[in-house]
Amino acid sequence: MSAPPSGTGIVLAAYGRGALVLAGGETMHCALAGRSLRVVCGDEVEWRRDAGGMPTVQALASRRNGLERVDSRGRAEPVAANLDRLAIVVAPRPAPDWFVVDRYWAAALQAGIDAMLIVNKSDLDGAPIAEEVANYRRLGLTIAAVGAHSGAGMEAMRARLATGATLLVGQSGVGKSTLVNALVPAAEAQTAQLTRDREGRHTTTTARRYRLGADAAIIDAPGVRDFAPPARIARAAERGYVEIHALARGCRFGDCRHLREPGCAVRAAVEAGAISPRRYESYRRLLRLYERFATR
Repeated sequence: MSAPPSGTGIVLAAYGRGALVLAGGETMHCALAGRSLRVVCGDEVEWRRDAGGMPTVQALASRRNGLERVDSRGRAEPVAANLDRLAIVVAPRPAPDWFVVDRYWAAALQAGIDAMLIVNKSDLDGAPIAEEVANYRRLGLTIAAVGAHSGAGMEAMRARLATGATLLVGQSGVGKSTLVNALVPAAEAQTAQLTRDREGRHTTTTARRYRLGADAAIIDAPGVRDFAPPARIARAAERGYVEIHALARGCRFGDCRHLREPGCAVRAAVEAGAISPRRYESYRRLLRLYERFATR
């Protein structure tokens, strides 16, 4: 049977001026048409073979959502598209950077994407992180404890992720790759496809998508040291912190930034112990980052 001349597909990985695309159950390395076209994991695309038979992505379908981050200049960069949930992975070791966890959750809230916190390496002593995990649970963030090596909680995790596209994010060393391998038996074979271009050279991707089942996929994003969502909506920092956003309506001034303004319901709640001082400091850091970018 001859290869089809054109069709639609979904991006499994992006690398430079190319992408690995899943189309009709087959994967193929595609070039990108034009210098301005950019794709990320999860993008739905249209492709067509050129005169030499090479498949080339011609167009990008509208994204229903996406996770974005800001670069050093404050510009938005897409990480992955068309997501059903964001899974933030932490572990007792290495010690979590809770400010990064806050920002990932804020990004999900701003984008309207469901979020959850996966606590991996559950066989280790979880006492050092228990207080922060409990606070996220009180705030309404879904929590799941697993042991990717031991298998603890993995069946429940498979069931939870059995539909839709899940983006796994977190710091380096938290065990995301081990988690992917435990969830997707064929992950290593898929990784071989995802990390080599059509000439067989290793490629660097920003994220990798794995087939979890007929109706599910996992996107594994590289480990990070820092992350910040873009500020594209008014009061973006506040919107990303559910407890601050809920109390903001009680502030004396409608444009209260919850820093030094009189009659601030948020600062009163912090002083009363109703809001975590660490979470409040996290909000302040993100707000000030946005303000720095706005003045450039």
